[in-house]
Amino acid sequence: MAKEKKYNGFKLKISKWLLGKNLSTMVRFPKSCSLEKASTVGVTFAATSPEHLENIKKLLKELANMGVQTYTLGYIPEKKPSDFYLSEKAFNFFFDKELDWLLRPKNQAAMEFEATEFDILIDFGGISFFPMHALISKSKARFKVGQFTEDGPFDLMINIKDKKDYKYYFDQVIHYLSKFNN
Repeated sequence: MAKEKKYNGFKLKISKWLLGKNLSTMVRFPKSCSLEKASTVGVTFAATSPEHLENIKKLLKELANMGVQTYTLGYIPEKKPSDFYLSEKAFNFFFDKELDWLLRPKNQAAMEFEATEFDILIDFGGISFFPMHALISKSKARFKVGQFTEDGPFDLMINIKDKKDYKYYFDQVIHYLSKFNN
């Protein structure tokens, strides 16, 4: 859905190694959950354009219409984000200046999001950026849903192949999460 940002190769290599080491000691017991039974849903995404953000808003509105309480966290892959993104008070964002040397978010909202035990975490394309990949990997969410990737940290991966349409992906997420009977 989003193109990958180029990070310093040395930092990225160390960060990936440390993430793998950290994840190997992390104990997590995934538990599937339907949207109807979920009390909290975390939503992650990368804000790569104003159009992308508008699509995310529409999808979140649909979730709200279903009665789902959502908490969002967006990553802006820029050092200085435009005022357009920062004027969006309904979202929490972090951006490149809020990353530590190892490309981990040091933003308070991002750290709280990572530590929250959401019933479901749904990613809308943030995983293709390493800082969001690390955050989602270390998230305490009980059930993680995202687009298929080879090294994805998701419990449910949806392969939409060449379809890059957010609405199609969203419909697939809703379809599969409605199939769980718990």
